Amino acid sequence: MDGLLLVLHGVLRVESESGEDERGPGNVIGQWERLDGSDEVRVIAQSDVRLVAVDRAAWEAAQSG
Repeated sequence: MDGLLLVLHGVLRVESESGEDERGPGNVIGQWERLDGSDEVRVIAQSDVRLVAVDRAAWEAAQSG
């Protein structure tokens, strides 16, 4: 995936070699999840979720104003 997922509803658990974290509404999941050097990142829905996919170019444009 070359971008990110914005969580609108529900809870996701993100697992990697460095540990795990929960993400809920307003949080994002994206390519930088691997910044800890992990080759494998697993995302597991803890409930029904609604996500919005945002490509990298759109996210960078939004960040720069």
